[in-house]
Amino acid sequence: MNKRTLKIGSWVLAMAFIFAGCATETGGLSERETGALLGGGTGAGLGAIIGSQSGHTGAGTAIGAGAGALAGALIGESARRQKEQTKKEIRQEMMQQQYQGQYAPQPYGAPQQQQPYYPPPAQSQEVHTKYNPRTGQTFPDRYKFDPNTGEELQPLR
Repeated sequence: MNKRTLKIGSWVLAMAFIFAGCATETGGLSERETGALLGGGTGAGLGAIIGSQSGHTGAGTAIGAGAGALAGALIGESARRQKEQTKKEIRQEMMQQQYQGQYAPQPYGAPQQQQPYYPPPAQSQEVHTKYNPRTGQTFPDRYKFDPNTGEELQPLR
C-alpha cells in the first residue's frame, strides 16, 4: 500500500469515528443512519482497495463510499420498516387476545358501528381498579385497554 492509500483510509476511519460520536444516549442513530455509516465505511474501504489496483485510489474510495452509504441507508430503512410492522402486528394480536371478538378495537378510518356494551353476567361483584383518564370510566384489573376507545388504562390511586 502506498502513503496516499493509508492517508485516505485513515481519513475515512476518522470521519467514521466523528459521525459515530454524534450518537447520543437518548436518541442515538436511527437504523437508516447506522446503515449509511457502516455501508459508507465498508464501501470506502473496498473502493480504496479496488481503486489502488487500477491506480485511482481516491476516485475508488469516493465512489465506494457513496455507493456503500446509499446501499447501507436502504438496508437500514428496510430494517426499520420491518421492525415497525412487527410491532404493529404484535400490538394488534395483543388487543385481539385481550378483547376477543366484538370488543376488539378497529383500525382508524374503518367505519365503526357503535355496539352497546353488555357487561358480563354478575356472579360476584367485581372490583374496578383501573380507569381511563380521558373518559373517567373504571374497569376491572384484568383490562389493560379501554374496550370502547382502545386507550391504555391507568391504575386507580
